[in-house]
Amino acid sequence: MIKEYLYRLCGALVGLAVLAALPGQGNADPLRVGFYENPPKIFRDEKGQPTGFWPEVTEAILTGLGYDFEYIDCEWETCLEMVRQGQLDLMPDVAFSEERAQQFQFINEALIYSWSTIVTSEEVEIASLQDFEGKRIAVLANSIQERDLSRVLREEGLKSKLIWTSSVQGAIDAILVGDADMAITNTFFAVKMAEQNSLRIPELPFQVNSYHYIVPPDAPHSFVQAMNLASYRQQMTFGSEFHSAEYEWISFHKAPLPGWLTTAALITASVLLLSGALIFILRRVVQARTLDLATTVEALSAEMDLRKKAEKFALETQKFDAIGRLVGGVAHDFNNLLSVIMGNLELLKDQKELDASSQKFTDQALLATKRGAKLTYDLLSFGRRAQLVPQVLRIDLVLGGIEEMLRRTLPENISVAFSYDPDLKAVLLDQGQLENAILNLVLNARDAMPGGGRLTLSVSNLSSDGTEGREPSVDQVVVSVTDTGIGIKEEALNKVFEPFFTTKEIDKGSGMGLAMVHGFVTQSGGQIRIHSIWEQGTTVELRFPVTSEELEKVAGSDTSTELLGDEKILLVEDDEDVRHALSKRLSASGFNVTEASNGAAALELATSSTGFDLLVTDLTMPGSIQGVDWVRQARDTFGEIPIVVLTGYGSDALDGLSDLSRCLLLNKPISGPVLISKIRHLLED
Repeated sequence: MIKEYLYRLCGALVGLAVLAALPGQGNADPLRVGFYENPPKIFRDEKGQPTGFWPEVTEAILTGLGYDFEYIDCEWETCLEMVRQGQLDLMPDVAFSEERAQQFQFINEALIYSWSTIVTSEEVEIASLQDFEGKRIAVLANSIQERDLSRVLREEGLKSKLIWTSSVQGAIDAILVGDADMAITNTFFAVKMAEQNSLRIPELPFQVNSYHYIVPPDAPHSFVQAMNLASYRQQMTFGSEFHSAEYEWISFHKAPLPGWLTTAALITASVLLLSGALIFILRRVVQARTLDLATTVEALSAEMDLRKKAEKFALETQKFDAIGRLVGGVAHDFNNLLSVIMGNLELLKDQKELDASSQKFTDQALLATKRGAKLTYDLLSFGRRAQLVPQVLRIDLVLGGIEEMLRRTLPENISVAFSYDPDLKAVLLDQGQLENAILNLVLNARDAMPGGGRLTLSVSNLSSDGTEGREPSVDQVVVSVTDTGIGIKEEALNKVFEPFFTTKEIDKGSGMGLAMVHGFVTQSGGQIRIHSIWEQGTTVELRFPVTSEELEKVAGSDTSTELLGDEKILLVEDDEDVRHALSKRLSASGFNVTEASNGAAALELATSSTGFDLLVTDLTMPGSIQGVDWVRQARDTFGEIPIVVLTGYGSDALDGLSDLSRCLLLNKPISGPVLISKIRHLLED
């Protein structure tokens, strides 16, 4: 008995301590509650008395907690500022946002979920967000509707004139007097005002928000907990003041009671009970319809999100394609210039009378030319137009050969681990480009860990029946590069594959690394994915389709030791400087060269000459005969002689010639020894 008495006494003391900690209790000062006009949720009736959804629920909650309170009238923005400064203890009907959560304490239990509504005059048609362009839009200043409207206009790239008002009534008045074409306001206010003023509400939902109580940022935690609990109990208790106020003020389509119900209720108690049961059923119907409407709005919002994602994907695809075409054109012209420079430098280098100093200058100029060719190749890689030399290989064997080199690129404060699937499948890739892509990713990871960390490089199989994300339609091999660095902020993730975009300091990066990796992976038929968490790390995945071809044997050098020849070669090139440099190089190797400036001139030579052993031709030339059509017509005219196609574009230029035998595509600029070696090999094949 004594123990039980002591337990009860302790419980009572704890309860008194909690009550004493709550603001407004234990002193004469009533709670100050902000009040502004926003019917039917909160407003004063004809007698000046507070009424609507929020006053009824507020009175029930605060009275139940034992508080005295008074309403303080203020404009919307003024009310918020007074709460922020502690001049108000409580304010109802505030939409939640991350920005406001930094300034106030929100009561967690939302009492209303509502969507913002568009209101227009009868003359204005709004069918989609694009119709916002050029419109004058009225909105309550500093409201959740203003925030959402500004975000939509920014994301959609629309230009509209915002008209800020100090009240939601003012937003509607702006339409009525002709100062605005439309308004964005809360649904409850919009429905009532549209009915009273013959305004239109388009069938386009705008934004769903939750509405709460807020208290000052330094309000006691015990008061916040008490309000949370009371709000929760009001929603969970059947027949509470919350449900009565919700039915009275928030439900738009309340089913009227039958006309005979009042008379029947006065006649017998049984009819009264029946009426109560009917009311209960009707409330359930209203709640079910409200739930259906919320589900419909949610589904519509999801569909709009999917549409935006699809539009964004289409725009990204068009952007990359347009940049790729531009890069291809620039690279073609630049490669022609490099071909002239490289060809003449090589001819100059072959001169026996050059002294050592001149030889050194020539070598330096040739090295710079090759660096220029590497730059255009990188640009073509980004534009997905680089010439790839794919071969069947296993990625683990390729990376095993460069493990030591990758380790040397990392400082001692970064540990590196390699992980390979023991039964890794083969892929069809350009080995050099794969190594270059991995090196780029490793260097990016190194720069992301200036203070040290861990780098993990793994290669594994991904079966076509995998369950993650969108299931792959074919088996894939996945290369993952994971670091524990600073990560990438969310707003930058959508730009990391754009050329010249970099998050590094000035002079610390060119912004071309990930763009080239993206181009190589996409051109190889693969996919690239990036996942990053700020200040935690980044993972980049390269996914390549598995090939059914068998692994090729390691090939030896393709440079022939017999570079001289005496065969007859027809050289077709429209650029005079390029044609002259190529002709000199071929002639210096012993070949008998005949020149033609375009396809038509070459076909005329075919009829007047005794025949040629090999055709060397540019792919893009002026005139009516060029490109793939020219190469096919040349094969028909010259027969089965070998054809070497020179181009400043990428490998997709040969897509239409894959069925031709003894036809070789080479990228400009190409060094003389390599060109002669390729020709010699093709002639002897």
